[in-house]
Amino acid sequence: MFNFLKNSRERIKKRGKEGILLLILCFGIFVACQGVLEEGNPFGPSTSSLRIVPSVATVTIGAELTLSTLGGTSPFSWTSNNLNVGTIVVNTGVFTAGALAGSVTITAIDAIGNTATAAITVPGLALTFDVAGVTQAAAGGASLITVTANGSGVGFTSAIANNNAVSGYTDLPTIIATGTTLTITSPATLPTAAQGDQTFTITVTDASNTNTGTLTYLLLKAAAA
Repeated sequence: MFNFLKNSRERIKKRGKEGILLLILCFGIFVACQGVLEEGNPFGPSTSSLRIVPSVATVTIGAELTLSTLGGTSPFSWTSNNLNVGTIVVNTGVFTAGALAGSVTITAIDAIGNTATAAITVPGLALTFDVAGVTQAAAGGASLITVTANGSGVGFTSAIANNNAVSGYTDLPTIIATGTTLTITSPATLPTAAQGDQTFTITVTDASNTNTGTLTYLLLKAAAA
């Protein structure tokens, strides 16, 4: 390339104005070639791949994570496909997890249209209770449990699983949520001596923020007559 420019300069001396135009053309070709070597084709999309680092991440509720790019052509812009789960600053790549658990896809786009994505998971917080578990020995007995942290107060849903299902006992306790208080009422019929004590796992989920927590519920068998 440099020899080409040297030879072109000699031609300029002989060709006047045409030589000046030739010099301008040669300089343009030289700059374009340098651009191809250093940054990809300056007259079209970059041939370099664009990536986001990290491409997969877990961010706790309310926390931040700064994403960065590899490859591509600056400047970059950022978007989130689920603003309820997390937002991102359009020109910095700073991601902030929202108040809801879930998954979100982050997209980066460079100056010439190349794109890359990253997958971020925001796990829910654990509901905590004033007790770790409940034991009931009377049919129809009620126990009160209070959600002490990470509940929205909007309401709760619950799922009950009998860890002793092979015993043949099929009755389940009932759970009613009022504010942050859960009322657990034992079944009307206790397990028999043959069925034995029954251990249940109760999973409670906040109806608004989807945070979950678990309790152990022990129902004692009926006393011998």
